[in-house]
Amino acid sequence: MPAPRGLPALLCAAALTLSWNLSGYRLLDPDEGRNAEVAREMASSNDYLIPHLDGLPYLDKPIVYFAASAALMEALGPTETAARFPAYVSTLATIALLTWFARRRWGPNAGWVAGLACATMPFTLAYAHTAIFDSTLTLCTTAAMICMFEERTALAWAAMGVGALTKGPVALALPLVAMAVYALATGTSLRRLASLPGVALFAGLCLPWFFAVSHRFPEFPAYVFVRETFERFTTARFHRTAPFWFYLPIVAVGAFPWIVPACARLDRWRATWTARREPAVREPIWLAAWVLAPLVLFTLNHSKLPQYVLPLMPALALAAARHLASEGPRIAWRPYVALATALGALFIVLPGRLFAAVPLTTAERLAIPPAATALGVALLASASTLAAAARRGSLELGALAYAIPVLLLPFAGATVLRTVGDDRSAARLAAAIQPVLGNSGRVLGVAAYPPSLPFYLNRTVTVATAGAGELTSNYIAAYQDRYRAIPDSPLQPPDSWRTVLTHCDAPTVFVARSDYREARDGLATLPLLLDDGHYAAYGPCLLTPTRSPSPHRGEGVRG
Repeated sequence: MPAPRGLPALLCAAALTLSWNLSGYRLLDPDEGRNAEVAREMASSNDYLIPHLDGLPYLDKPIVYFAASAALMEALGPTETAARFPAYVSTLATIALLTWFARRRWGPNAGWVAGLACATMPFTLAYAHTAIFDSTLTLCTTAAMICMFEERTALAWAAMGVGALTKGPVALALPLVAMAVYALATGTSLRRLASLPGVALFAGLCLPWFFAVSHRFPEFPAYVFVRETFERFTTARFHRTAPFWFYLPIVAVGAFPWIVPACARLDRWRATWTARREPAVREPIWLAAWVLAPLVLFTLNHSKLPQYVLPLMPALALAAARHLASEGPRIAWRPYVALATALGALFIVLPGRLFAAVPLTTAERLAIPPAATALGVALLASASTLAAAARRGSLELGALAYAIPVLLLPFAGATVLRTVGDDRSAARLAAAIQPVLGNSGRVLGVAAYPPSLPFYLNRTVTVATAGAGELTSNYIAAYQDRYRAIPDSPLQPPDSWRTVLTHCDAPTVFVARSDYREARDGLATLPLLLDDGHYAAYGPCLLTPTRSPSPHRGEGVRG
C-alpha cells in the first residue's frame, strides 16, 4: 500500500523544525559550555587524539563528538552551531535509520510514521539541539539493536565501537543487555550476539585510541573502568542519585505524545508473553526488551540524569509506527484526546502555577506564560485533529495530530530558550570582559570556572582553586597535584589571587562566584564589570610600578 503523500512531507517538515533555532540561544552550562570548549581547544591545537580542557588533558569522555565539533569549528569558527551540529546530524541519521527499518518490516506507512514519531518527540527535539554525546550514542545503539535483530552482527559491533568512542562502555552495555533479555525471553541463541568479525571490528575501532591514550596516561584504564564505570554505577559519590521511579515520568514526557499509541496494546501482554517463542510475536518482545532492560539498568545505576534514557526513544517510535500502520489512527485515540485536552487546558489556565516551585529569573517567568499558552493551544488542536482522523480513518491526519505539539514547540519556546541561555551561559560575562582586556592580559577565576567563559573569550582561564572541582572534570580533579606541577599550569593555589591583586604584573580580570563574599570583598577595590547573579567579574588590575634595583644619583625611578 503506497504511503499518503503527506507523510513524507510531514517528516521533512519535522527534520527542518529540528534544525530551527540551532544557534538561537547561548550554550547552556555546564555541559554544553564545557564540551564546546574542549572542541574549541582541539580545533586550536589540532590535537585530535587527546581532548583538553583549559589546556589540561580531559579524559572524562572519548573523542568522537569533540572531534566532529572541532572539525566544524575549523571551518565555521567557534560558534554554537558548530558545537551543536553533530548532535543534529546524529538525530537525522537515527530518524533515517528508523524510517528505513520500519519501511522494510511493516511497509511504507510504518516507515514514514516511525521517522516522524522519533523526530517529534520532546527528547529528540531537546537533544538534537544540545552539544552533548547522547544523540550520537542513540544513533549507535539504535544501529546496534537493529543490526543484531536482523543478525548483522559485525555491523552491530561496529556501531557499538563508534558508540564506545563517543560515550564509553555504556554503548556496549545497552544493546547487549537488551538483546540478552530478548534472547532469553524468546529462546533464541545468545551466541548470535557476538561473532569473531564483529569483535574484531569493535577492537579495530576502539583499541588504537585506547592504547594510545593509555600509553601516555597509564592511569587511564583504571580511571575509565573503575571510577567512571563501576563506581558511577554502584556508588553515590557523583551526587546524581534519584528515587527508583525517577525515569518513569521522564520517559513518559520525553516520548509524548507517541507513547500513547506505542503502549496501546499493553492489554495483550499476557497473550504476547505466552506466544513469545513464535516468530510472529518476536517484534513486540524485542521492542519491549529495548525499553525495559535498559530502564532497569538505569534505575539500578546510582548516577541518574534525564538524557540517559534518550536511547529508548527509537524503540517507542517503532512501536507507535507499528501499531498505527497496522490498526490506523483509531488505536488509543480516545485516551489521547482526553489527555491532550486536559493538558492543553492546564497549560492555558494555569501556566504560572505549573512552574511556581521552580527557581527562575524574572525574564524566564515572563517568557513562560505565552509559551505555555501556545503549547496549550497546540495540544487542543492535536486532540481535535486526532478525533477527526479517527472518524475519517486517515493515517495521514492522525500522524499530523500526534506531531503538532512538538512541531510547534521550538517556535513557542524560542523566547524561553533565549532567556534560559542568557541565564545559564557565560556569554554576557565574556562580553563584559573582552572590551577591557582585549587580546592581552588574563582572566583569573577565584574558586570559579564558568564552563562556557573560555569558549566565548576564545582563551583559557587560570583558576585559583583548592581542589580543581570548578572545572567539572573528574579526571582533572583526581590528578590535580600532577597538573599543578606542570609549567604555566592553569591550576593555581587557592590564595594566589590575593598575590596577583597586590602585585599585578599583567592586566587581569578576576571572576568569582556571586555568593563568594570573602573574594568579592577582597576584589571590591577594582571596578565591577558585571554581576550576572552567578558570577561577578572585577578588573582589570593596574600594573604595579617596578623599581630599578640601584638607580644612580640623578637618575629617576623607572616605572
